[in-house]
Formats: sequence, C-alpha cells, structure tokens
Amino acid sequence: MNKKKLKFELGFTLIELMVAITIFAIITTISYRTISSLIITKERLTNAQKKWGSVVNAVSLISDSLNKIIPLTIRGNSGELLPALIGLEKLNSKNDSQLEFTISGYIKDQVIGTIPPKRIGFRFVQGDLYIVFWPVLNRAPLTVPSAELVLSNIKEFKIEYYGNDKKWYLNWPMQNTQSISILPKGIRLYMRLDSGEEITRVWAVGD
Repeated sequence: MNKKKLKFELGFTLIELMVAITIFAIITTISYRTISSLIITKERLTNAQKKWGSVVNAVSLISDSLNKIIPLTIRGNSGELLPALIGLEKLNSKNDSQLEFTISGYIKDQVIGTIPPKRIGFRFVQGDLYIVFWPVLNRAPLTVPSAELVLSNIKEFKIEYYGNDKKWYLNWPMQNTQSISILPKGIRLYMRLDSGEEITRVWAVGD
C-alpha cells in the first residue's frame, strides 16, 4: 500500500495576516493616543508652572518692596514735594505708576558704603505689569524712570489703600490727609488673569 506524503507549507494564511495587521493597528493607535495624551498633559503642566511661577514672583516682588517702604517724601521734576506714597487709579502721564513709593537703603560694606533710599513704582499698562525704577531720589527736570516687565496676560489690576478712617480708597494720599508723608494703614492688591484666575493680597504698611 502506497503511503502518500503530506506536504505542509510554512507561513501565514491571508486571514491570519489580516488579524495580525488589525491587532498591530489597534496597539499602535492606543500607544499613539497614550503618548499624545502624555505630551499634552506635560505641556499643560509646564505652562501652568510657568504661569503660576511668574505670578508668585510678581507678588513676591511687590511684597518685598512694600516691606522696605519708608515715609520719605521726595522732590519731583519741577522741584515740587511729592508724597511718600502715591496711589493712582488712573495714570496721568507715561511716567506715572498706579503705585509709587520710597524704599529704604542699607549699609552694604565699608568699601562700597551706604546704598541710598530709592524711588520705585508698579505700573499696569495694556495687560502688562512693570516695576519702575527712578535713577535718583530727588528728580531733575529731565529725569525719567526705567521700567522692567514683571508679569503679562493680566485682564484687571487694582490697588486700594486703607486709611485711618477704616475705609478703602483707590487714590492716595486722601484729599483730607494733612501730611503727605503719611502712609496708608494697608494696601490691597487685586489681579484677574486673562485665563480667569483671581489673586488678592493684603499688606499692612503704616503704623
């Protein structure tokens, strides 16, 4: 009796190949979506860290500056006497700031000597917050300040001043203040970012 030899071909059938391709496509799609989601999440976290890092730095800069405030009046460009602290709801000129005040100097070392008091301010213009530096304490007719960007993407910016009458004011000094060297009892800062978050800080200032 003759035995027929059966021959087997090694390889994949068309159905097996289609199943393998389908499984590979599913795995690839899931992997792509997972990686894409991780990348998007990382970008969002990075942007959030940058945004809030900038906000923290801006608030800290204002806080550190207010901790050095002193009730020292200065001379303006025309020789007029300016208050120790100026608070403006609206800016009147390009050199104005919503908040302007004098900060104390300090003794650095015996070689360099004493760092004198300085006049600084914080200016909000078109969504950007700047810190303003005056080169001298008492100004000459052509003295102008320099400005550095502190924070961007601000929708609303407001500073209020707490008076002796226990009321908040948008401008300082108050009209009935007798001495322009008097500082407000407190300062309240409000910011609303373009993204909708709101930040409020309050500082005790005067005695």
